[in-house]
Amino acid sequence: MIPHKILLVDDDADDQTFFLDAIEAIDKPVYCEVANNGIEAIEHLEKIPPPPSLIFLDLNMPMMSGYECLERIKKIKGFKEIPVIIFSTSNSLKDRERTQQLGAKMFLTKTSNSRELRSQLTEILGHELR
Repeated sequence: MIPHKILLVDDDADDQTFFLDAIEAIDKPVYCEVANNGIEAIEHLEKIPPPPSLIFLDLNMPMMSGYECLERIKKIKGFKEIPVIIFSTSNSLKDRERTQQLGAKMFLTKTSNSRELRSQLTEILGHELR
């Protein structure tokens, strides 16, 4: 079975490692690439085919925020259909509503519990990567 490609966009190295460890622990055919900010994410999408099946996007990043990145992704032909899941420390209703209006598929608040993250990712991947 060909693995699905996921793109994680997050500027925090610890959060990247935590996420990648959780992905590795899941029994799904996926591999994850990482962009350190929104600018890298857009460059990655434009230069490294094939596009990912799913994007996990942090909101609070330097250079280009997650909001700006989401807005750009949803305007680029060929990428606007990629499901984007916001992966942020925020639990704000305002952030949830704003990202939904910009086209995010889901909002996932970061957790520090590895078992909880694995469970959330297993559910998301099982639903999104059929």
